[in-house]
Amino acid sequence: MSGRDLREWTVAQVRSAMTAAMRTDPEALHGLAERNVAALDPYSLSFLRTARMLTLATSAALTTVLAAHRYGHDRHDRLVCLACGIDRCRTVRAISDVLTAYALQAHPLDRPEAWRRADAWYTRTTGGRSVLLSIESFDHGFIARPATPPPEAPDHVLIIDRNTAALTLWPAYDTDTLATKYGLYRRGEL
Repeated sequence: MSGRDLREWTVAQVRSAMTAAMRTDPEALHGLAERNVAALDPYSLSFLRTARMLTLATSAALTTVLAAHRYGHDRHDRLVCLACGIDRCRTVRAISDVLTAYALQAHPLDRPEAWRRADAWYTRTTGGRSVLLSIESFDHGFIARPATPPPEAPDHVLIIDRNTAALTLWPAYDTDTLATKYGLYRRGEL
């Protein structure tokens, strides 16, 4: 695996951890902790109460490190880590080794979760009104198309990233055009 590919894998793992934490209901964790006060030691209770925020903070910190250790071309047109100046970044390798050791695996977003996120976004955007949605899948994510575009986002669709669950608003192009443009956007070429 090239240094650049290893970095992309590592970024996907960190995003997966962040996505899992974002999907977690903090009230459910709090309720679980409260219902099990007698069964858990104080350290386990403390961890259960803070696990979501700890995961989000750690993922955000790793994202910052990985943003600095990204690949690009040096003055000799070699593909290198822009922070280290070498082709196989030791920082990225160390992070990926730790993630592998703890068996962290990426869990891509599925269609029902994409619909749930799109529905929540449109409901917030329209002031609580429900919007009928169709969800189309493509390589990098899902396209949420409203049956009747709300006035707050006319002629736009929502793309939900398959790996990060990030939501972005796009013009209502056809699916092939959106897939192509989104691929360019993910690579930083658009």
